[in-house]
Amino acid sequence: MNPIVSMIRDGLRITFLRRPRGNIAMAGASAFVASLVFYALVEIVNGAIQAESPRLFVGWGFGTLLADSMLTLLAAWLLVRMSGRTNITWGVATIAVAATATTSLLIHWPLQVAALHFFRDGNDGAALTLTWLSNLWWLFVLIALACWLMPRHLFKAIFAAALAFAVSAMPWRWIPAAPLIMQDPVAAQQMGQGNDAIAGNGFEETAVDDSQTFDAEQLMFDQPQRLRSAIEALRPRTPGKANLYVVAFAGDGGENVFRNEVEYAEQLFGKRFDADGHILVLENNAASIDSRPLATLTNLRVAFAAIAKQMDPAEDILLVYLTSHGSEDHQLYVALDPLPLNQISPVDLADALVTSPSMRWKVIVVNACFSGGFIDALRDDSSLVIAAARSDRTSFGCGTESEITYFGNAFLAEALNETTSIPAAFSKAKATVAEWETRDKVEESSEPQIASSPSIEAKLQSWRQGLAERAAVPFSPAAPAKTDPVKSGPHSAR
Repeated sequence: MNPIVSMIRDGLRITFLRRPRGNIAMAGASAFVASLVFYALVEIVNGAIQAESPRLFVGWGFGTLLADSMLTLLAAWLLVRMSGRTNITWGVATIAVAATATTSLLIHWPLQVAALHFFRDGNDGAALTLTWLSNLWWLFVLIALACWLMPRHLFKAIFAAALAFAVSAMPWRWIPAAPLIMQDPVAAQQMGQGNDAIAGNGFEETAVDDSQTFDAEQLMFDQPQRLRSAIEALRPRTPGKANLYVVAFAGDGGENVFRNEVEYAEQLFGKRFDADGHILVLENNAASIDSRPLATLTNLRVAFAAIAKQMDPAEDILLVYLTSHGSEDHQLYVALDPLPLNQISPVDLADALVTSPSMRWKVIVVNACFSGGFIDALRDDSSLVIAAARSDRTSFGCGTESEITYFGNAFLAEALNETTSIPAAFSKAKATVAEWETRDKVEESSEPQIASSPSIEAKLQSWRQGLAERAAVPFSPAAPAKTDPVKSGPHSAR
């Protein structure tokens, strides 16, 4: 058999933890290069499967592929060095790169899809098990390869595999990754799959002043570094007690009201709830594009994953506050014209909250029209989920003349300044919102919703006992944007 084909076949065998069969000594640098080509072809297929149409080939994705291949080459060198068989370095590296490609396509992707389905069905244990299995499979592959190279030295082989895993897998916590195939956002927008489809999804289109211009491509290019800087600015957790971490998300860049809420949430939870240094603000607004990471689904996923690694996931609490418009089919509106940003569904949010390590204790507040439709996808025994409206009702108080929404005002600015109990604050806010809606003669009240459990309420009660008495934090709007969009009413439904 051709040595290159033989090495690729052995990469497939080692992916499923079976011993290679080929003559590994026959492989040279040319076989390694051929394995890189095979890896690229597999990643193109993998990207084409996972990316929604219309698809776009991303040339700089080769940087990710080459970085991964070089780390794999280093891992292979460590294995052969520790086995004393340096004459077969190219052969082992070729098998390892081929295994990287086949593991991505045949192991990681199916396990991640299955984990998502289990999570959607409420089987968190199975979802977490498959996620961990996916993350650790490359370690199993390296152990199988090391045991093949050192058949009589089991403990040495396991140690060598662990070292190779650290070299080839751990750096990806810091290395930015890019696919070879992704959805083409410009073409998607032109086909009505981007922001032009908003009205069809039940959103009111937001008019934005053309003078609010910026370099959209540069802004998106800057996002990984801007988000990384915000994450690196987080302070270490305080040992000996439950810490509160907060992610505040302002989805619509066309109205300052959402920016006002998340920046006030940063002040409120930082000063009154001892979360200072543990807060990430993601917002879409022309006034903050140079200082804040954007509120996008991608940034939200990265933020959750990073916080999960910094907090004590079994002891600390994550509070997520999302504010924007909401649609009748239960999507959170995410927009900053002219960027074609993805909207966020309940499943998207639930999926983003599946991290490794897993965060147990969560408080999730969705302040938007029809936000009750998020509850079923997010509720579990260790989560408190709050929605500003029933799944079939609108909420009120947005619009460019408003400084804060009804629910944001009632829950953040009023109730949480009177009590540190989040369930009690919700009860107060619900009553206050009902009074305001009656005063304004709203025909169908929003009816804010809550989903709780004895476990999360006991955890929140224990956390509250460690809070010092703090003064109220008065609400004040954020600094205005350079220009105002076209105005809607002060009590617009969202």
